[in-house]
Amino acid sequence: MRVHGLALESFHDKVVLITGASSGIGRALAIDFARQGARVALVARNADKLRALALPGEHLIAPADVTKPAEVARAVADTLAHFGHIDVLVNNAGIGHCANLADTSLEEFRAVMETNFFGAFYFLRAVAPGMIERRSGLVVQISSVNGFCSVPLGSAYCASKFALEGMSQSARIELYRHNVRMLIVRPGVIDTEFFDHAKHFRQNNPFPLRHLMPVDAAAAQIVRAAARGKRDIVLTTDGKLLWWLKKFSPALVDRILLRYVKARPATA
Repeated sequence: MRVHGLALESFHDKVVLITGASSGIGRALAIDFARQGARVALVARNADKLRALALPGEHLIAPADVTKPAEVARAVADTLAHFGHIDVLVNNAGIGHCANLADTSLEEFRAVMETNFFGAFYFLRAVAPGMIERRSGLVVQISSVNGFCSVPLGSAYCASKFALEGMSQSARIELYRHNVRMLIVRPGVIDTEFFDHAKHFRQNNPFPLRHLMPVDAAAAQIVRAAARGKRDIVLTTDGKLLWWLKKFSPALVDRILLRYVKARPATA
């Protein structure tokens, strides 16, 4: 297929495994891929929410907690048993956290790292060997603008996304010679339930939520970037502005962020 002179990969009949598929970006991606004719494996902890997601075409419900290697292995094994192989892995599952570093417990910090970093690691480690053997595959890593720009009150979340970025960029080079591609996605502020579920977010967040990108638009841009074979994508206008400011004027970014912190009440 060609759009505006660019050759696009077709996802028709491809097997796509998506983590965090019960809501937000993961849910929107599942719908978008299914509409293109992909066969989709849906992974999330809540099996009832996955069953409620009416998708066209063939799909598989594979409930799993991404922080538990045994459940990850089972979800991948069930997908392989049902479809025979996996063409696309979308590591989307993630949780948020908003608190001062001094107020963040070890358990809270570990929980964010286990989901946002180790969950993606477990799935990548489980799926990559099959892609390498078939010499074909695509990995989509849903990172964040906070994977390249840390913000105050986000130490756990930012650390998890920085770690995901490092692993992804290293793995991308390793997988390249096996004809396995990787797309790293860095969303800005997307209109999803993410902020409602992020721990301590509503009471602690100093940043105004505005200019939210509709989740359907975010999913469409991700699928389009994957079809074009892109390596990286930053979503939202504010996210792209932050990307360039961080590259060329990091001190300015710090001053902007500090302004929000100074305006915030001193109590957590």
